[in-house]
Amino acid sequence: MSSLTVTASVFDSNATMMVNGISTASGQASEAISLNVGNNPISIVVKAQNGATKTYLITVNRATASSSGRSGSSTASTNTIVTSTDGTLTLPAGRTGEVSLGDEVTISIPANATNRELIITIEKVLDTQKLLTGKNALASSIFEILKNFSENFNNPVTLTFAFDPASMNGNQKPSVFYYDEVKESWVEVGGGKVNGNHISIESNHFTKYAVFAVDLTAEEPTKNPSTDTETTVKFSDISGHWAEKNIKQAVSSGIVTGYSDSTFMPDKTVTRAEFAVMLMNTLKPQGAGTALTFTDSAKIGSWAQKAVAQAVQAGIIKGYEDSTFRPDEVITRAEMAAMLANALGQSTAANTATGFADDKDIPAWAKASVTYVKQAGVMQGKGNNQFAPQGHATRAEAITALLNMLAQKSK
Repeated sequence: MSSLTVTASVFDSNATMMVNGISTASGQASEAISLNVGNNPISIVVKAQNGATKTYLITVNRATASSSGRSGSSTASTNTIVTSTDGTLTLPAGRTGEVSLGDEVTISIPANATNRELIITIEKVLDTQKLLTGKNALASSIFEILKNFSENFNNPVTLTFAFDPASMNGNQKPSVFYYDEVKESWVEVGGGKVNGNHISIESNHFTKYAVFAVDLTAEEPTKNPSTDTETTVKFSDISGHWAEKNIKQAVSSGIVTGYSDSTFMPDKTVTRAEFAVMLMNTLKPQGAGTALTFTDSAKIGSWAQKAVAQAVQAGIIKGYEDSTFRPDEVITRAEMAAMLANALGQSTAANTATGFADDKDIPAWAKASVTYVKQAGVMQGKGNNQFAPQGHATRAEAITALLNMLAQKSK
């Protein structure tokens, strides 16, 4: 067989799909994909309505024709990762590659990130003065990462940066930013995964990148929020957003704040510590809470310690079976439902059927909570009657659920 087609379907009718970088309708066959002898990676990228993407990779092996009398040794090189450590890489179309500049930057390119030859260069920016405003302190060098074409990648690449922990105080965290050449400003990528003194993000484009030390207090609420939502709540990235009204109400109520660069980042995911702070800002309990006994309590930022302690005392948060809280992990929809239900004093019988099409995927410990928040109108499904328990909620979705919780409490 020298070619094949792929027929895939998406659960959410609002999602779109690309097969090997070519837009393909759900439930319909893709364009014919030519197969070389050996392994042929085929990527399926599903993009949700909120812009989130998930990539599925299928490898199809085409055997060598039996009449050739030879092994497929000529294709062995197509199965290896093309690597470079000097900051430059030329990668044949469809291949997997990795390029680094010493230990400072590493870029991992998945198969079929692009359907053309890819040439990457990484250069350290020496003249940084005109790029810095003084708002945040650099925790790494600034790097300009370029490729030989302007189009974005079909599949996101992973960028890993080394940073200097000594450049941060106890109330700061590392975060990757890219430089917007048009607006001449730095934009926080968000969602970075930290491993020691390295932080990784995914991106579909190249430009200038750097790691900055960011104040954790940027997530703290305003102390004396104004009730004038129209005059005080002005963010550069919420106009026309589906949650614009809710964002203004939540900010004015002291539930959440924006960032120092006048953005709210409504589609950024929420960590467990951040949601605990938002939840306590909503409930406004009295007292300092109970002493924290989680084995990773030291990892909970000072800006979130009181909120987590209050939530534990109220029985809203219990942590994991291994006695950790995992403050920096992105909160799942199932975990959010459990916290909201606990805050409302759920009374639904345990392990009851939720009524969602993906009920089997909802953990037993969360089913009662999911049922409760659904019936109370606090949280709803994502489409096609799916709850998506392991999905991650955005800042906009989190504050909307919190406002719904307030409305339920007032009944």
